[in-house]
Amino acid sequence: MGKFDFFRQKSNGNIKRRHIPGEEKELPKKQPFEKPEGAHPMQLRHPRSFADVEEIIDRLKDKLTVIVYVNELSAATAMRVTDILSGAIYALGGGMAELEKDIYIFTPDGVNAK
Repeated sequence: MGKFDFFRQKSNGNIKRRHIPGEEKELPKKQPFEKPEGAHPMQLRHPRSFADVEEIIDRLKDKLTVIVYVNELSAATAMRVTDILSGAIYALGGGMAELEKDIYIFTPDGVNAK
């Protein structure tokens, strides 16, 4: 098992966790995020741990701009969070910029972060 084995993988259209001996549960299907009527297209996030990164990436996949404050995290966790998010935004074709120390903006494809 590797470092990122806790990430889910898709199998036959259903989302399943990697095989753990003695455990065969299907995870519920994710519902697409629906922006409420009149909602602002920018999201603010204050992750408390590395576990909050998945939700931030889901907002980026929904084509929303996300401002992420990592000032409440330890330096090592903040670096890890920004590394994963920068890789995700690269894969999604978007952009990222540092607004201030420990404050980053992640923009979807088609939005200029500068």
